[in-house]
Amino acid sequence: MPRTVPLSIAVFVVGALLLSGCGATDSSNSAGSNKSNVATGQDGFEDVRKLAAQLGTDAAPGEFPRAVRNLVANGEVGETVIPAKPERVIVLDTGELDNMVSLGITPVGIAHPADSGMAPDYLDVGDAVDLGSYDALDLEQIKNLEPDLILGTSLRIDDDDLKRKLQEIAPTVLSPRPGVLWKQNLLLNAAAVGEEARAKKLLDAYEARAAEVGDAVVEANAGKAPTISMLRFMAGRIRLYGNDSFIGIVLADAGLPRPKTEAVDELAVEISAEEITLAKGDWLLWGTYGKPDATEQAAVVDGPLWDKVPAVAAGRVVHQVADETWYLGLGVAGAELVLDDLNAIAAAQR
Repeated sequence: MPRTVPLSIAVFVVGALLLSGCGATDSSNSAGSNKSNVATGQDGFEDVRKLAAQLGTDAAPGEFPRAVRNLVANGEVGETVIPAKPERVIVLDTGELDNMVSLGITPVGIAHPADSGMAPDYLDVGDAVDLGSYDALDLEQIKNLEPDLILGTSLRIDDDDLKRKLQEIAPTVLSPRPGVLWKQNLLLNAAAVGEEARAKKLLDAYEARAAEVGDAVVEANAGKAPTISMLRFMAGRIRLYGNDSFIGIVLADAGLPRPKTEAVDELAVEISAEEITLAKGDWLLWGTYGKPDATEQAAVVDGPLWDKVPAVAAGRVVHQVADETWYLGLGVAGAELVLDDLNAIAAAQR
């Protein structure tokens, strides 16, 4: 069994917009009632940046065995010992998948959100095995793949008993959550596989390009940075994404401001269809998670209030974006594709 060494840390409290997703498992090979939906939260994630700053490794480049500090339980940092450079990696969400492929590693198994396929179209996953939803993991299937490393987030693997069971199968490294920590997660995942230098190079290149694309957007908008509204339709909810999200981080790196409603240190602001005019950005970029028919997309976009949304009413940029990159990319390859889209949108305004 891989060794984990608990360390004492403070327990954080979740922000009001994040919903609890904790469950329990039984002692069988099923993940039981592990519950975690896309873009939800749980107790212990108010100050995730401070938590993420404690994670990583002190090992020298390329040195194995190595101990990697990560979340071994909800609100508990510990060390997972990785005896040798991993060759058979299982990933339990899109961000970890993006990170591994970006680092030149094709996972042997992939878990994913319940309403999406095994992998986004922009990633080549070779012969990887589809492990199904991370809400209903088959531990026997994972064990049969003989992994030497499992990567995920504590948000998705939100049951401590499930965390323990995964550690019994293979060394398991978990970050706090996807989205807002996507850059820190790349570095943590890289620490687990001994590719820290490559990860830093990828991030440096991304951040330089983000600044360039931000400048291109400003130039296309007559020399003024437009405020950007990020609207997303989901089954049963409509969201305006805030600063503490994957896309919020990308826009911040590009130096692009948000309208007041969305300039909040939260994942998102949830609105009703009747509140759609709260999307007050100079530019409106919108996407849909899952099947559009399961959301209020058509009712809103084809409805009477759409023409009153500021960007629509003023004839400014209103553009539908790909959900699998802008909201579900969660890694550096996805972020680069967001920058591609932003650059193309800017070019179309010149």
